[in-house]
Amino acid sequence: MAKLSNEAIAKIFYFQQQLLEKLDEATATNFQLLEQYGETAETLPELDELQRIVERANSYYTRFYVTLRQLYEAQPTARRDSLELLVKYMDEAEVTIAAIQASLQEIKRNWNLP
Repeated sequence: MAKLSNEAIAKIFYFQQQLLEKLDEATATNFQLLEQYGETAETLPELDELQRIVERANSYYTRFYVTLRQLYEAQPTARRDSLELLVKYMDEAEVTIAAIQASLQEIKRNWNLP
């Protein structure tokens, strides 16, 4: 079994929390955009982008969940490639969360959404 440090676990859970918050923000923004402007040729690119944001957030959240579960189920020890994959996901998640936030801010600014 792989025992990760408390700091590593906390960082992963922090990323998962951030991903859930971005997922919530993207779906709320999608709802607001549809309610205020409807599904039109002008809103379609942003609605598509919001869907991609939801998919990316879900993907990274799931990656953490699956990889952590696999690491803690591994006996007698976790495979090195699984640990390396987790580190890679952590690096990517940090960048992805920042990119998602930037996209959300741009969409909200473009359409004057709160």
